[in-house]
Amino acid sequence: MRSDHMQMHFQTIYKQREAFFAENRNIQDTFWERPVSDKWSFGETYYHLYLMIKRFRQLNRIYLPAAVKLARMKKRRSFSVFSKDIYQEYKQKHHRPMKAPFLIVPPKEIQNRLSSNQLQSNITKETERLRDMLASIEDNIAGHIRYPDPIAHNPNLIQCIHILAIHEMHHFKISEAYLKL
Repeated sequence: MRSDHMQMHFQTIYKQREAFFAENRNIQDTFWERPVSDKWSFGETYYHLYLMIKRFRQLNRIYLPAAVKLARMKKRRSFSVFSKDIYQEYKQKHHRPMKAPFLIVPPKEIQNRLSSNQLQSNITKETERLRDMLASIEDNIAGHIRYPDPIAHNPNLIQCIHILAIHEMHHFKISEAYLKL
């Protein structure tokens, strides 16, 4: 990968997943069980994380060609490589968690269509597909590819990968809290 910063954020994603599953080995037993009737199961949550990566990759298939050309014109300017925890920020400001957009809400009865092992395999493959898609983009270009997302403060590509890591950790913390109930 040509971007050291995106590589670092992808490594964070992989390490977080590995640590979560190592610490919660028994999660397979309750993967699709909802901890509370109106809250997602871990399986549904993990499918939501899968959809987030998949939709981001799909968006970039269309968005990146033009965005890279524009970013090349700014490549000598400085850029940020980390993002704020927008989920914590949103909760503090609005006193409630952020609602997931319909594009990344897990479908009903997903547990009947997909095993936990298939889902874990799918999210790993989708993460690799995204990583491979971004592998040839250098930091000084990725730092200037901006996404129009005011809630996330219009992040650049590097920050978006960091937001993916923050988002997964956000859900892992929530899931761990439910696992302790």
